[in-house]
Amino acid sequence: MVTTQLIETAATLLRTNLAAKPGESFLVVADEPKREIGQAFFEAGREMGLEAGFVEMLPREQHGQEPPEYVSAAMAAADLVICPTSTSLTHTRGRETAVAQGTRVATMPGITKEMFDSGAITADYTEVERLTERMTEKLTAAETARIESHGEQLSLSISGRDGIASDGIFREAGASGNLPSGEGYVAPVEGSAEGTLVVDGGIVGVGVVEDPLSIDIEDGSIVSMHGDHADTFRETIGDDACAKRVCELGIGTNPTAEIVGTVLEDEKVYGTCHVAFGDNAGFGGTIECDSHVDGIVREPDVYLDQECVVNGGELQL
Repeated sequence: MVTTQLIETAATLLRTNLAAKPGESFLVVADEPKREIGQAFFEAGREMGLEAGFVEMLPREQHGQEPPEYVSAAMAAADLVICPTSTSLTHTRGRETAVAQGTRVATMPGITKEMFDSGAITADYTEVERLTERMTEKLTAAETARIESHGEQLSLSISGRDGIASDGIFREAGASGNLPSGEGYVAPVEGSAEGTLVVDGGIVGVGVVEDPLSIDIEDGSIVSMHGDHADTFRETIGDDACAKRVCELGIGTNPTAEIVGTVLEDEKVYGTCHVAFGDNAGFGGTIECDSHVDGIVREPDVYLDQECVVNGGELQL
């Protein structure tokens, strides 16, 4: 049953974050687990005078796996697309193709009804936009990055790579990102990551982390893992060597986001950072595979070159 509250929240997001206008072609892409939220967006779009459509696909097996070709084609033909799905379509060629055609695309991997009522989605997105832009500028200007947490550190080169702002505002043609949102992120230079990452927030495939997971990285790829969640994380990334490669560094900028065990919100938490493994070809990298898996660090120290931009979970902007 699609509630009035769900429809009202969906309508607010369409108006405020995506500047939806009557007469625009609007496509909702959902899968069965997120059908109710998809229907809420469809009803909101119809009530707002959008040329609304709804397509439900089978759930993908993992984050970053391509949608069916007919779904990708429909996305590229619309003015505006919302994707409440159980796994992420953010880092897929289907989304990239639609954006290249000028479609505004908001992806919502793992969104829940509870996340519609509190947390990141309730943020002052003017403030999120300000914080995100400032962090993204620093990522673009830096040559190196270093994450320190739990007595370990991971160093990466981000030289020549542009930071990307995911601020939850998608009002221009070709704008795209997550909803809810709030992060600045970058594709590190492939093969440059060295050290140990200690994940103590949320992990795709695990949820909220109760025992920190230590991930040892050499030449930009995972070589070993330690902790109670190690076996589960290994199963999540699988045996593909591509899925073990460091592909993203992101810093959360949303003050109302909370660690809830869903990466869509976890990676947006103010003052956290996250490292992802797998595909980054859609945002400035060269790694292409049907996988993109994130791990979140709750209260890190993050240095860009020698400047501390996150100190124990507080942004230094």
